[in-house]
Amino acid sequence: MPASSEKEIIELDSGVYARLWHNMTNAGFIVGDKGVLVIDSLGVPSFARDLMQDIRYVTNKPIQYVVDTHSHWDHSWGNEEFAEATIIGHQNCYAEMVDIEWNDNWRRKVVTGNHPWSQEASIVNITPPNLTFETSMQLYFGGKEINLHYFGRAHTSDDIFIHLPKERIVFTGDVAEDRSVPYFGDSYPEDWPETASRLLSLPVERFVSGHGPIGSYETLVEAQNFIRQLVENLRNAKQEVQDEVAASNITRAALNPQFGDWRGFDRIDEAILEVYRKLN
Repeated sequence: MPASSEKEIIELDSGVYARLWHNMTNAGFIVGDKGVLVIDSLGVPSFARDLMQDIRYVTNKPIQYVVDTHSHWDHSWGNEEFAEATIIGHQNCYAEMVDIEWNDNWRRKVVTGNHPWSQEASIVNITPPNLTFETSMQLYFGGKEINLHYFGRAHTSDDIFIHLPKERIVFTGDVAEDRSVPYFGDSYPEDWPETASRLLSLPVERFVSGHGPIGSYETLVEAQNFIRQLVENLRNAKQEVQDEVAASNITRAALNPQFGDWRGFDRIDEAILEVYRKLN
């Protein structure tokens, strides 16, 4: 791929690549003996075509598989461009992507966002996975063992992790990011800490998230600690019958010493309110 200040392709191990897109959505791909497996098709068809072009700088092998880490538009609405590929996702990913109301809500948010790609989202043919699983799936691709894990709800109801145990690499979608506050709009904060804890049980040295730089095991632990502390602080505040404003102020102050320099912490109040309202 030509040098760019916005995008870069990093070879993490032989045939295993992260395609980082700064301030947008990352993707990944694995080159096998006869084809390519893509991790996340990105948000609109033009993004998917750009991803294909970048893959072609590395290999001309056909794209055989696309794996959706979850159903959010910026990770999966490029699926339609991979007509010859098998698209893999969790069974809940399929259910959300065929839900008309879910589709309409997300399309409305994207189209009214007034971004350069917003109008393209209005004509996306939302294409769900055509191969799904419930808890795990194992692939052998290009001599590599690739394990797909579903550890429970977190960022969405359908987050999966793509783990290469020998290479000690995992693609985490938006469940864990390197020193960044994730999006909580469709989240399940009651479940997220346990899901993140199960993620930590995998043998991992590096992880590729849906947004931001490549992380280490240490920053994966930090991501889990952030979720746990956020939920614990807000659960305690709610049990003490603190209102949203008081809970937000106390929680922000508690998190600031350790996480105040994270990307997105300046918008932490929005995340806090989302979690506060979702907790029982």
